[in-house]
Amino acid sequence: MIKTWANAATQRFAEGGKCKFSGLDEDAAIEMLAALAAAASLSDLSPLKSVGLHKLKEGRKGQWAMTINGPWRVCFRFEDGDAWDVEIVDYH
Repeated sequence: MIKTWANAATQRFAEGGKCKFSGLDEDAAIEMLAALAAAASLSDLSPLKSVGLHKLKEGRKGQWAMTINGPWRVCFRFEDGDAWDVEIVDYH
């Protein structure tokens, strides 16, 4: 389950489909957020090779990311079966 959003733009997109992310594949992003919301553990996501689940380092240590398209990622922390601080971001 997604517990918190890291920013208002991601929350608005997730709740109403309003996108302010230039070049984002909106359908892919919606699918990623749905998969994240349904996941009870990271192992629920890792078999889905298309999500490109990977652990982040340095300033984003403790977070995970899934590839949406191009530079766009869904970043989040995962604790006790829930996703926290979920955001759609181009962190490259």
